[in-house]
Amino acid sequence: MYFLFIKIVDIDYKEDVTMALESVGITKASYIESWNLEKSLTDEILLFTGFFQREKIGQQIIITALAEEKDQVHKLLETLRIAGLDIDHKEILRVVLMPVEMVFDWDMGLKEF
Repeated sequence: MYFLFIKIVDIDYKEDVTMALESVGITKASYIESWNLEKSLTDEILLFTGFFQREKIGQQIIITALAEEKDQVHKLLETLRIAGLDIDHKEILRVVLMPVEMVFDWDMGLKEF
């Protein structure tokens, strides 16, 4: 079991990522709207204005989910490539996969790995 963290930097692709997750069998994901820290710094602290490139500042989406296997993430990335997303050369998303030691959920109970 793995904890999957996806940061969608270019929110124009949120539907593509969501559909790709479903297609590889990753369900029960959480979706959180967020803002890039650089955006917060430039908007709230005038001292930082001009330090960051404006095109990289803005809204992001965080998706968290559990993945049963590492291969699901490989398939997710391949599905996005096949769909035409240039994830290897454009700042579209960041994916982090971490092993899980223990999970509790109402429908699966307590599981240790």
